[in-house]
Amino acid sequence: MVKYVLTGATGGLGSQVLKYLLQLVPASDIAVSLHNPSGLSQEILSTGIEVRQGDFADPASLDRAFAGAEKLLIVSYPSIAHELRVQMHTNAIDAAKRCGVKHLYYTSLAFAGDSVAAVMQAHLDTERYLQASGLTYTILREGIYSESFPLYLGFFDPAGGAHEVRVPHSDGGVAWVSRPDLGEGTARIMASGAHANETLLLSGARARTLAQLAATVSALVGRTLALRVVPEDEYVRAHAGGPGPRGEEAFLRKWATTYRALARGELAVVDPLLQQILGRPLKPVEETVAEMLQASGAVMEQYAK
Repeated sequence: MVKYVLTGATGGLGSQVLKYLLQLVPASDIAVSLHNPSGLSQEILSTGIEVRQGDFADPASLDRAFAGAEKLLIVSYPSIAHELRVQMHTNAIDAAKRCGVKHLYYTSLAFAGDSVAAVMQAHLDTERYLQASGLTYTILREGIYSESFPLYLGFFDPAGGAHEVRVPHSDGGVAWVSRPDLGEGTARIMASGAHANETLLLSGARARTLAQLAATVSALVGRTLALRVVPEDEYVRAHAGGPGPRGEEAFLRKWATTYRALARGELAVVDPLLQQILGRPLKPVEETVAEMLQASGAVMEQYAK
């Protein structure tokens, strides 16, 4: 009988949750709900987990995908559109209620509860809806991925040869945390059944400013990468015309609010919970940055979790 249903199991975070949950519970206890079930690797399929088709935009498919679940993980919908994202989450929460899910886990983000960051607003709306739903829940404010450092470091492209990156408002601290550590912690929380009706912060073990991160990158790429905090208008001009949505002024203005949140110290909060759950030191951001630069130097294009 399926006890756990996971959404987002092919994504950066969800795949890590699945990986570690498979080490904690039998594969026969797990089902994954995917918009595109063919996206699962053969390696994962060979474990024997059940694969279901579930689309956040199709409530009837969610009823089928979530059927029989005792514990459900909702990985936040991958869209920067506020109203759409909230609607997709609302559809999933409503389906969980209809299906009699006993405990719902939602992956929120590590900004403050009164955050000024645009990217956090859909999460906060979802948190409020979930808290009022009557479901037993755990809200997991997942820390900022170490793997997303290029996005926060002025869209840094290691192949571009730049000697300077510009960010607006602040280079304040971030308690960076790796996706594997977050995935294992989330899996352990789900398997334990603890933390009912709580909001948890899963942060890294220490905060590092963007300037400190730029110094780390400088040492690894062999050239000085200077970080400048500039007026927002200058930041927008510097990045206008870049690839994809990030070259559009509307996006850049919204993303600039992230740095207003940095100025408030929203991402510098360190909570020992994740390290306590794992029972070992967390992977330092410097190690992740080194691995990424040595592997391919790929820039993370995703707007945010």
